[in-house]
Amino acid sequence: MKSQTSALLHVMQGILTDVQASYPAMRGLGLDFKRLALYCQTRGLSVFTLDLPALDALLLQGLETGRLCLDGAFTRRTSKEVRVPRFFSGLWLRVFDRDACLLQDVDVNAVFFLRQIFCLGKKLAVECAPSRRNAALENYHVIEQRLRNPSFGWDYDTLGVGQRAHNRALRDCVPVNRLHNLFTKGVCEDSLRRGECGSRNDQRLLDQVQHVADLVIGSLPRFEPLDFSIDRYRAGRGIGFKHGLGAVSERLKNWEKSQFPSWPDKLEEEFPYEFSGRSDGAPTERPSRHETASRLICVPKTAKGPRIIASEPTSHMWCQQLIREFLVDGVNRSIAGTFINFEKQQLSGDMVLGASKDRNLATVDLKDASDRLSCWTVERIFRSKPSILNALHAARTRYLRDDCSPNRGFLKLRKFASQGTATTFPVQSLVFLCLSLGACIEGKVSMQKIRRLSSQVRVYGDDIIIPTHGYERLVRIMDLLQLQVNIAKSYVAGSYRESCGVDGYMGYDVTPVKPKTLVVDSPASCQAVIDTCNNLFNKGLWHASDNLRSHIPARILRGIRVVGIHDAGFSGLTSFSGSDERHLRTRWNSRLHRDEVRVWSISNRTQQRDRGGYISLLDFFASKHNHEHARVVSKFGCTRKTRDGFLWEPLNTGPRTDVWDETVWHGRMSTGNSRVSLQVKRSVDQTRFKWFDNSPSVSARINVKCN
Repeated sequence: MKSQTSALLHVMQGILTDVQASYPAMRGLGLDFKRLALYCQTRGLSVFTLDLPALDALLLQGLETGRLCLDGAFTRRTSKEVRVPRFFSGLWLRVFDRDACLLQDVDVNAVFFLRQIFCLGKKLAVECAPSRRNAALENYHVIEQRLRNPSFGWDYDTLGVGQRAHNRALRDCVPVNRLHNLFTKGVCEDSLRRGECGSRNDQRLLDQVQHVADLVIGSLPRFEPLDFSIDRYRAGRGIGFKHGLGAVSERLKNWEKSQFPSWPDKLEEEFPYEFSGRSDGAPTERPSRHETASRLICVPKTAKGPRIIASEPTSHMWCQQLIREFLVDGVNRSIAGTFINFEKQQLSGDMVLGASKDRNLATVDLKDASDRLSCWTVERIFRSKPSILNALHAARTRYLRDDCSPNRGFLKLRKFASQGTATTFPVQSLVFLCLSLGACIEGKVSMQKIRRLSSQVRVYGDDIIIPTHGYERLVRIMDLLQLQVNIAKSYVAGSYRESCGVDGYMGYDVTPVKPKTLVVDSPASCQAVIDTCNNLFNKGLWHASDNLRSHIPARILRGIRVVGIHDAGFSGLTSFSGSDERHLRTRWNSRLHRDEVRVWSISNRTQQRDRGGYISLLDFFASKHNHEHARVVSKFGCTRKTRDGFLWEPLNTGPRTDVWDETVWHGRMSTGNSRVSLQVKRSVDQTRFKWFDNSPSVSARINVKCN
């Protein structure tokens, strides 16, 4: 079995072959690959996970500022006259000139190739170094200590909002400077006046955000947990209460969660156990009143650092899911649904491509968004809806048990919630929407002005798209509320934009492929490698896809379909020449009266556990149902192991590979921004990559039409 480093080098060799095919006159790619292989011998996998991604950040900074500032590994200049990096200088010079200034006519294909080279190993699922893990944990605690204390009783069983909610506003964080010092004269007095003016501007800006929050959050319906749960059940969507898919702080198995080891008094205030945590006829004995703390977990993310999340107590997660469903439904029915869609992330991606062309919109990224969102901010944004605020307080855990840091212990949280909480994503989406709208509206706030921004503002979690004129004000608002804009990943000046996994430059999609793994060591990783092959193939990196395909074991490769790009419902290796299944074993199924082929697939091996009594009845009510199909919950299936095998599946009756198939491809077959129309015909072959060879079995016609 090959290592990740050797697999990355093999795929990188294919990428450079694709670059050479697009730029036949380019020289030095072979030397660049040898230099990269030499670095891998001494520095290992960190070349792909740390060093090359740093070059990607340098490239994006240059696209934003118009000037390339060399710093870090692989940034040695080509010469005294040529100030671009010597490493892949041929591609750099198609983006920047010899003085490292951005060209007027940037080659978009070169931008894509550079990004793909630098980001190939950026998202590999590997363990980070212990020092980076400890640094991330220390940063987590430092952020928590600097947050403001809330104004309401988030530390008590009752929040105590009542009529006092409107007495708290966002402007409370800005002190008013008063000139009481009789000894301040001259320059000092002028500086104090400037400070007072700045404070007044900040208060005016926060008042505008507060007005927007009162209108947007005020458009949400009142939250009545039991009524909302009953309405969902009558509509066949379950009762709204449900368990999460992840781990819980009590370390219970999935089939044990409905036993609810505890149900604290704070939760009982808004979600009575008799109606929320037990089914009809179940014993009325209430679980323990003890409130379990959430548990800190470090999840492997990238080599730069882990993802720090918290596993919630079972009863809290059970109620948080109902609040999440209410917020999602409420957003869809209110003015907020014009800017937020939790089910269609692609809407943000579509706006990115347009924004990179006309540069009217800016994309904003936040640093440690959930860790910096304090209860102080949430209670003021949601002050117009005390019913929602009380429910969020009831389902929130007050203490966090840290078993990952060297100094283990309990932490009383000032932040609203960590990652892993069911309500974190919708709450922060609504909060950041209010901040974004408040930063973009000119003059007096009104519902009409908010609606006018429907085509210019889009929020999905901490991915924000706003008009460029509101960027500076949004940065100031975030700073006042102890949130932090990631300036290095926010784009407003240049022609590059990024949001929700879509990267656009001058209207073109330059999103690189970022695989999680390139080594086939399990059924799940094999499927991941197949998906990466298809992603590379769809991006026009055909040699790279072919090199990665060679890592798939031969016994599995012989049982994988070749699927056309328009063949929905079938999985396999993608081809622009149509589908091909003649290399697979076939049979006639006399029982189902259809032709079938034997293909490779993965399946989850489950362990069935018998359950009975009121626990399974509660899960029965929590599951979605269709009146035409029965629900069976007497047995609980727990996934134990993912395994692969060969199964008989229906024959794909789509277009064959020996038929002419014309495809319009916005691709990498020529330099510049051109459209390439490929018309390909090839003979029967078990692979899908032979058609771009010089083999006699291939006949191809390429027509290049400039835009």
